[in-house]
Amino acid sequence: MPRVAATINKAKCLTVFLYAHTRVLDLMRKFISRDLVRCGVTRFATAYLNLKSLLENKNELQRLFRDDELNELGYLKSAKGKKANNVVKSESFWKGVETAVHYFEPLAIVLRRMDSDVPAMGFLYGYLVEAKNEISRRFNNDRSKFEDVFHIIDKRWDSKLKTPLHRAGYYLNPFYYYQNKLAMEENESFRDGVITCITKLVPYEETQDKIIEELQLFQDAEGSFGKEIAKRQLKNINFDPAKWWLNHGTSAPNLRKLAGRILSLTCSSSACERCWSSYEQVHTKRRNRLLHDRMRDLVFVKFNSKLRQKKENKDRDPIVKPVHDALEDEDNEWITGIEPTEGDLEHEEETRALSQGVAAAPQGVERTKRTVKSKKRKRLIPTFEHEESSPSSNGEDDNDIDMLSGSGSEDVVVEPYSPY
Repeated sequence: MPRVAATINKAKCLTVFLYAHTRVLDLMRKFISRDLVRCGVTRFATAYLNLKSLLENKNELQRLFRDDELNELGYLKSAKGKKANNVVKSESFWKGVETAVHYFEPLAIVLRRMDSDVPAMGFLYGYLVEAKNEISRRFNNDRSKFEDVFHIIDKRWDSKLKTPLHRAGYYLNPFYYYQNKLAMEENESFRDGVITCITKLVPYEETQDKIIEELQLFQDAEGSFGKEIAKRQLKNINFDPAKWWLNHGTSAPNLRKLAGRILSLTCSSSACERCWSSYEQVHTKRRNRLLHDRMRDLVFVKFNSKLRQKKENKDRDPIVKPVHDALEDEDNEWITGIEPTEGDLEHEEETRALSQGVAAAPQGVERTKRTVKSKKRKRLIPTFEHEESSPSSNGEDDNDIDMLSGSGSEDVVVEPYSPY
């Protein structure tokens, strides 16, 4: 959306200015008592976390730019300083930030739930319905304000997340079914999803027929489904539909087994990431002559490193990158002002794979030295207004450290894997 993109670009101009010099950064941390920039595991998460952080610190940032100490440093006289100052004082900018947060926050909640250890197949469809309802509520049901966002959500939802498996999980989750029974039965796609899963996951026709018969017991809440304890368990804050079927689906043993298989499936937000295949991260165009044994070792290390990282970060926010200081994330475009291109991403994943791989060189392959001309892989974030060149102010001296002058290695992002 152009409006959201423009707001994000303005926000980046502000954060890049604040992190460009040590004295400005120290003064900012003095006012807000923490880092302003947040590091997310995906670009969507990073955008949401930083816009949310800006909104939470709106008053502190406005006081910072009115403070005499910042004015005395002289940075506000530069072109970037003037631009950042105009952004902070712009009410339309803050309104745009608030609007973007209202768009992003319900979806970020869905991503957090999907990356939890709780099986989420039975909840994903319902979570997305709730997210759309929450976005609508935040804009007082004025469809003109969120219609474009719904179009984007529905486009991804229709193409990726409305499979028979997702529909069947939603239908067989008693938490949603008994609340929305009439709407589900009127929408034939949910019943079709269940029938499709039955025919694909159950090989024997006799068992398929029994499941269809048992399905009526679940729909009418009869037998073990109608017991008071079964109804009471639906209100449990830690409700697990797979365990509910295990405990209360005894009247429908065949359907109980199928529902347990579907509702025990987990979900992930990895589709939101650019490159989620560890094999593709290792086997790149620049390094496609690896012997089979070394390729297997590299992929093994990447997957199992992700398993260890997930265990270590179990209690952390799943959409936040685990860094102690925002400056450790040296390729964060909200600090550097440089937006990565696809070439960067390929080079980045290759470097990560090598940094975790086996040290031994591939045998039987002769290395050829050649000079490769470096390609330009980064482009600057577009500015929202014309920037005029401005001489350095008196406050900028040689002793001040430019925070954007250095570059370094990145944190490793890998995926879980078992080679067997």
